[in-house]
Amino acid sequence: MGLLDAIRSGTYVPDGAGSPPPEPCPSTSIAEVADRAAAGEPVLPLVRDLIDQAQRADSETLARMLADAPARTGDERADALLAGIAEYLAVDRGLTGLAWTREPVLVLDRFWFVSEVRGFRAIAISQTPIALKRRGILWPRRSLGRV
Repeated sequence: MGLLDAIRSGTYVPDGAGSPPPEPCPSTSIAEVADRAAAGEPVLPLVRDLIDQAQRADSETLARMLADAPARTGDERADALLAGIAEYLAVDRGLTGLAWTREPVLVLDRFWFVSEVRGFRAIAISQTPIALKRRGILWPRRSLGRV
């Protein structure tokens, strides 16, 4: 009997069936993201991973993920982005108390269009969440997550 036949007949049992579910991975904090960015990892994939985890986390876990102010990465864009993302995620869940996100050094002097495609600039201007836009970062909301 082949795999399709087993599935159709209802006799298919996946590998590991009956074993305990895997332990969930601990959530990454914003401070850990900053440390990894400072060590040379690209910040945009790290931020997308953080957003993915935040969407699955309950409010208490998310508050812990965002509570500690991250160390500076050495890249003013990354630092401003992390503050903006933390504010964006917190506001979305009604969390308060992220005073570290309001530091003036976490605002860019010049606008940063995250996408280098010039044709997307109008979209970025109109669709960027205010938490990012007020820091000079233009990255549309729909581009924050993954497909």
